[in-house]
Amino acid sequence: MVQDEKKDFKNLEAKIARIKDRKQKVEKLIELGKFYFLNEKYDEAIEKFKEASKIDEKNAEIYYNLGIVYESKNLPDEASRMYTKALELNPGHQLASKHLEKIVGK
Repeated sequence: MVQDEKKDFKNLEAKIARIKDRKQKVEKLIELGKFYFLNEKYDEAIEKFKEASKIDEKNAEIYYNLGIVYESKNLPDEASRMYTKALELNPGHQLASKHLEKIVGK
């Protein structure tokens, strides 16, 4: 089971590496980051979201997802910074706002 899981991750990463279109690559990196997150591979998720942010530093979804991972790792300061960044890029991002309020209200 674990071996199959590792193979799935490697296959996804190999496919992403071959993508030339920047927008599509960012979307796939976000997708892979979420996949890692859902499988509780938080450090790998952070790595993929950061990789995506290097390609598109103005994508609020990247920072929102980083915030979710940091919040899950019980790193509220980092999560707060990521939610704030997401809101700077997209002031209407309701989920980032909700999570930031939750952290600040602690």
